This record gives sequence, structure tokens and C-alpha cells, in this order.
Amino acid sequence: MRVPTGDGLLRWTILVGSILLAVVGCAGPERTSVLVPDGSPSFTVMNFEEPLAFDPITPGWYHRTFRRHPPMDISFVAKDDRATIRLETNDSASMLFRWVDVELDQYPMLSWDWFIEQSVESEVDELTTAGDDHPARLYLGFESASGEEHSMEIIWGNRALKRGDWKHLEFFGFFSFPHFVANGGNENVGRWHHERVHLGELYSTLWADATGARLTKVALFCDTDETGAKSTAYFADVQVEKRRPSGD
Repeated sequence: MRVPTGDGLLRWTILVGSILLAVVGCAGPERTSVLVPDGSPSFTVMNFEEPLAFDPITPGWYHRTFRRHPPMDISFVAKDDRATIRLETNDSASMLFRWVDVELDQYPMLSWDWFIEQSVESEVDELTTAGDDHPARLYLGFESASGEEHSMEIIWGNRALKRGDWKHLEFFGFFSFPHFVANGGNENVGRWHHERVHLGELYSTLWADATGARLTKVALFCDTDETGAKSTAYFADVQVEKRRPSGD
């Protein structure tokens, strides 16, 4: 890779810094009211039976917004007789975090339910940064046994991406951010889907042995800020589980 010089180097540095802050800089304010599993076979990370407060926000949560675009519209509604969070975008984006401390050795599984009501309609390639919009994402932050921080996203694919695919956005050939596709496609819009992924296996695929690693943050993330499109998604019952149920 040829690194630019002079004025080009300054612009390059600013752009790289902006990308790193947008993608990695999701630590937010001080972690308080951190959610820790109680040892039960499954443990709820997000449950919307009771709506969140936002001014100030319910302890243990953090709403990350961005400077150039308005946040996603957040509401708490009954969808098919279920308590849900409804996230709507219109050329907008934000991330709703829950601080957690979950040992992957003990709780390697993550499960959740989502319903995509309006998918992202855009001609821009979703495999590029210009088309990097998705109607629903789960942003996950981890800490290794040695204290290294890692992050990834689990996403709903649009047209090109299907269940089980990986998407890696690379910046200048030296920084790559991983996305795992749990579901997607217009053929799957308009109904509930129950998902379950093995976090230990995803972690090991990307970095190293997951032994001693911890899940430290989970965020709901919906965005159409790159394409200017619209989207609507619902989430319910985000949980961690002790082991893979038989038959999966």
C-alpha cells in the first residue's frame, strides 16, 4: 500500500481517523449497571416488556448517535402480541447499547427474534462502504482473556448477502471489519425469525481461541445513512444461552 504524503497524507489521516471512530469507537460513557448472567441455562440480555427511558437513559444502556445524520426512531410496541422495540430509519442511524459481562466459556450461544418490515431498497452494492446499510444489526463487543478488545456485527443481508455469508469492509488495505449474515433477503421480510448463533465459534473464526473471552456489549443498530433509504425492524428476546440445544 502506498501511503500518501503532504496534503494527501493529512486528508488520508483524517479519513482513517473518522472511520476508526465510527466503527471501533463505540465504547460510549462509563459502563454502569453492567448485566451479568445469573447462572440459569438462558439469560435475557434485552427484554422490552418495560419501555426504556431516554432522558436520562435507563442505567446500563447507552444510545450512540452520529454527527452527520439523525438517529433511528425508537419506539416500544406490541407486534403480533409480543413486546418489542421498533427501530425505523430514514437516511438515519444510531446504536442502542446494553453493557454486559458474559463469559463465552459459560454462555457461548446468542439468540434473538427479529422481524424486518421494510428492508433497505438501494442499487448501491452492500459489499461496499457506500452501500453499507442494513435494516437490522447486532453490534457485539468482546474482550479476550489477555484484555484485547474486538468487535463485529451480525446483520440482516439485503440482496447479495445470504444466511451464513461473511462481509468484511476493508479500509486502505489494513483495517477490516467483520459482519456475519444471520438472515436476509426480501423473501424473508414480513415475518418473525428466531435466530441462534454460536458466539464462541464466530469469535474463534475471526481472532483466536475463545477460551477466557467475554462478551462486553450488545447493541441494536439500524442504519440507512449511506444510501438515504428507509427501513423498519423489530427486535424481541435477546438472550445468551449456556450451550447449543440438541438438534441445532
